Amino acid sequence: MIPFKNNKDLEYRYEKFGGIISSQEPPFLAYVDRDYMRELGLEESALWKKDNEDIGLLSAPTEVHFAITNKCSVRCPHCYMASGDKDENELDTPSFKRALDVLASMKVFHIALGGGDALEREDLFEIADYAREKGIVPNLTVSGVGINENNAEKMRVFGQVNFSIDGFGEKSIFRGQEMNDIADRGIDLLIGAGVPTGINCVLGNRNFDEIEEVFKYAVDKKLNEIEFLRLKPSGRGEGMYASECTTYEQNIALFPKLSEYSEKYKITAKIDCSFVPMLCYHSPPVELLETMATYGCEAGNILLGIKSDGSVSGCSFLKSDGLSVFDLPAVFSNPATFANARDWTDTAPEPCISCKYLDICKGGCHGVAEYVSGSFSDPDPGCPYVIEYQNKENNER
Repeated sequence: MIPFKNNKDLEYRYEKFGGIISSQEPPFLAYVDRDYMRELGLEESALWKKDNEDIGLLSAPTEVHFAITNKCSVRCPHCYMASGDKDENELDTPSFKRALDVLASMKVFHIALGGGDALEREDLFEIADYAREKGIVPNLTVSGVGINENNAEKMRVFGQVNFSIDGFGEKSIFRGQEMNDIADRGIDLLIGAGVPTGINCVLGNRNFDEIEEVFKYAVDKKLNEIEFLRLKPSGRGEGMYASECTTYEQNIALFPKLSEYSEKYKITAKIDCSFVPMLCYHSPPVELLETMATYGCEAGNILLGIKSDGSVSGCSFLKSDGLSVFDLPAVFSNPATFANARDWTDTAPEPCISCKYLDICKGGCHGVAEYVSGSFSDPDPGCPYVIEYQNKENNER
């Protein structure tokens, strides 16, 4: 990637609609039109010769979630990767660097390193440093195990480090208070080292009422942000999804709660893409969501999931498409690649086809749909719109 405007922290990538620009300081990523790219002094792109300026299929993902290892000593009961033992075919250091070469050649902007527990891989910092050398910002999600005074300073290589916390005391239903204590110590060490730090909170029905406590904790620790993640029926999460997933009532209440607490505590709260149907249920202006780059399922387009053996899926919660990270430059732009996710809106069933948020939400989480109904093509069964539509249909029969 080539710096522009004499700023080494700025990167860009051409797209048919214009391009994507990324900054490390301050951190942001923005989609801009052709005129804006020209104003930056950049040359014309061959992609701009086409009349179509819709965003559509990108030239490459902007972010890749890369499970650097499947090894993890914590073995959380809800882990979507079913982490524990190291994968037999885990990429070694040179292979992982070759994978980063591939992603850099495609001009991927961010790589989210996880696992497993990435800190249980001895070459983590070597890999993160290499990502920086290639112009990719590495971010990290950790449990807190293994963080100490010595490696806290090294964590500055990451754009942000997020700790997994899902509640406190008895309400820490997935990890338990002992793991929270470990995470709490790690957070203190990273904040002290000046590392941008946040929280990832997996929500289920039994810890839903802990949302405000998570906000209070984040403010007390002076964290950057909180990201609320939906429990997924993937990995070990399959065995508990039916009993632990958020309810219809909770899914409706989620967005008002996050809005209230974000305003009250003055801290950024994010949701993962699988919660977008719950946001859309409250009828926010479509134009506002587009301006804020809000999107639902963008598997195989904006993001990809890659396992520690290099196998690729549309996102981390979907099954592998039989591709390797080393195949991506040759196949990513092929319309047939990840077609089930990319083309879902073309054949969307009701009530999605009639929903004004179809092009934003894209049917919600297809990983959830595939697990609950057995079909990737079905709408997200947790979407309140979908539930109400199906109830109405059943009552009219």
